[in-house]
Amino acid sequence: MNEPPQIKNPSITLYPFHLRNDGDEGYQEQAQNADRIWQHLADNVGGKFEFPELKSLRDKLICYKDGKYYPAGEDANLSIQKLLKNGKGLNFTPLIQPNYPNLRGSINTRRINDTYAADLTFYYQDATILVADLKQLNPEGCLLSNQIQASLGQTLFLYAEPVVYDDYRSLADKCVRALVGDGIETELQITGTGKLFGSPIFEYDNLSKKCHVLIWLQQNPDTLKFITGNFNSYLTNLLCARSKTLFVYNQAKESYRLGQQIATKLDKLLPEFTQIESEPNREVKLTKLKSLLAQIRSLVFDYTKELRHLREFSNTIDINTENYEEAYAKIKELSVDGDNLQFLEKFRSLCDRKYQRQIQKDLNYLMANQDLFQQTISTIRGMVAIEQVELSREQAEREHQRDREQIQLYQQKEQEQKDRDLAQITQDKESEDKEKKRDRQLENIIFFVGTAIGGGQIFSAAYPLIKDTPIKWQPDFSLPLHPFTSTIIGSLVFGILFGLLILPILPLARKILPKIGPLVRKILSR
Repeated sequence: MNEPPQIKNPSITLYPFHLRNDGDEGYQEQAQNADRIWQHLADNVGGKFEFPELKSLRDKLICYKDGKYYPAGEDANLSIQKLLKNGKGLNFTPLIQPNYPNLRGSINTRRINDTYAADLTFYYQDATILVADLKQLNPEGCLLSNQIQASLGQTLFLYAEPVVYDDYRSLADKCVRALVGDGIETELQITGTGKLFGSPIFEYDNLSKKCHVLIWLQQNPDTLKFITGNFNSYLTNLLCARSKTLFVYNQAKESYRLGQQIATKLDKLLPEFTQIESEPNREVKLTKLKSLLAQIRSLVFDYTKELRHLREFSNTIDINTENYEEAYAKIKELSVDGDNLQFLEKFRSLCDRKYQRQIQKDLNYLMANQDLFQQTISTIRGMVAIEQVELSREQAEREHQRDREQIQLYQQKEQEQKDRDLAQITQDKESEDKEKKRDRQLENIIFFVGTAIGGGQIFSAAYPLIKDTPIKWQPDFSLPLHPFTSTIIGSLVFGILFGLLILPILPLARKILPKIGPLVRKILSR
């Protein structure tokens, strides 16, 4: 009967990597959730293991002040990159467990350029446990990526000494299953095997879950003796470069996807340009062109932003490939005869052969579309400029036409006013002529009446002379004039002389006459 597999002195180390800075927030500005890694390590993991030192981790970090995140506290310590106030690692007080060996632990925290990193280790010393009991080193999956939520990813590193040296690969599979749980273990795939310091090492990965596990099983009893003080630093740098490369590659795929979505929207807008060109109303056409230009310009701006991100991601992968290669070279220098680090070299090859090349392909594809979209913007801008000039010219012509019409209307009104004034003058003149005619008629009447009265008076004055001396109707020039005749002639001569005397004062009488004329006419009308 096969006994359950056992291991001795197991040690599990968590390497989480979390972005401290975010370029979108500004140069050297911290990300909005930069301190999330310390919160989860202290609260989530610390709450599961009950190590007082881990629970109070934030109080021991230079990036915290009075219990609050204080990134400025790192400014004086960037050269050594250590975040613990003591400048060293932090060892935990051994935790006594009733049914298991005493659990020990330690943590080291670092800032690697723009990234927070830690190596949190839990281990049993001088103890043998069942492989199935490895779950005690990851209670309730608190060390898995969905619990830690490190933005760049993480690695779980298990080192153990097999009790029975048999099939290391089979033992590694069982260790993974016990460590991460049956549900997640089935999603992990072994991606590489090798040998480090004389002992076999196995790599498991699930990129979508950000779950990366290394199982290192002792075969050479001197394996731990080959580990120098710098090995853990080299390994942390290598795993950090790996996590950042994969993170950036996933970000690049997302940028490419967003770029493709924007390109699709732009392609759907282009037919509108042809429809607008046929618009007969120039003002409506210009409005539609401006609206289309605003939409395309906004989309092209977002499109260009994704292109910029892809270029940045390409540069970031170059930088982290160099960092990975440098750390890999340092680890390789420490290796011993018979070691096989091909699984580490494999990732280095993927950086150039897959990740970088794919980003370049995506970048070139999007750049080809960018030229088309930029040309479209230039064309529409040209159309807007032309239509604007033509519309301005038409508006100016319409304005001049309105001015001409206004002038013509004003001239017409002015002419009408002149015609009315002339008609009024003519009417006034006619009225004046009529008034003068009436005055002359009145004068004639007055003259006739006066003459009649005067003649009547002369006749009445001379009539008695006829009685006294009868008139002989046969003319006799030998006789003197009849008194009646001489009286009539004398009266006429007197009247003429009196008229000549009155003639100088006639203008004055004419001025007075219009005033008394109506009165006279009123009297005569009675």
